[in-house]
Amino acid sequence: MLKRGIFFILVILAGCVNPPASKEINSRTSSPAKFKVPSVKTVAGPWTISSFALKEGETEGKKFVRYVTDGDFSSPTQNNSYLCAEVIVNKESAGILLHELKKSSPIEKFSEPVQIKMTNSSGQELQMHSARRWNSSGGILIEKNNNDYSQFRIFLLQNKGIITFEIKDSESKIYHFSINADNFSDSFTRL
Repeated sequence: MLKRGIFFILVILAGCVNPPASKEINSRTSSPAKFKVPSVKTVAGPWTISSFALKEGETEGKKFVRYVTDGDFSSPTQNNSYLCAEVIVNKESAGILLHELKKSSPIEKFSEPVQIKMTNSSGQELQMHSARRWNSSGGILIEKNNNDYSQFRIFLLQNKGIITFEIKDSESKIYHFSINADNFSDSFTRL
């Protein structure tokens, strides 16, 4: 009986001891300037459905689907710095919101047109240009002009798996991030 009690106490104590943090984890978080885009670990189903704030006279806000992911950006003064990217798609348009260095940073504002290149896992590309902001806070608007929104939406609907983005602006900044197109179709059809 005493042996069982001691064994039970040892099991409880062993379960309460926290293992030391591995050096690999500490080295990854020590310097945001050395951030690398992680190997693709995105899981299916990260597309969330939300609604914009109600406008006067509306009973329900416009719905949209949203995907948030991490990436990196480079500029003449920074190399492979952290990027938080949000892709927003509704029935009329799409937007890409980029936050440099941390998720809580303001959305990047672009004064000149940007070039957007999307590449699926088969190597097929879609290239677009955008000269408009998502809203007054910034971001990139992909609108119906030149059929860009339709091409963007169809590219997402027709692909499964990882789609990589490369966005270039006129100030020599280059943004990279990836999204998982799995379940985009299911989420989009519920708008």
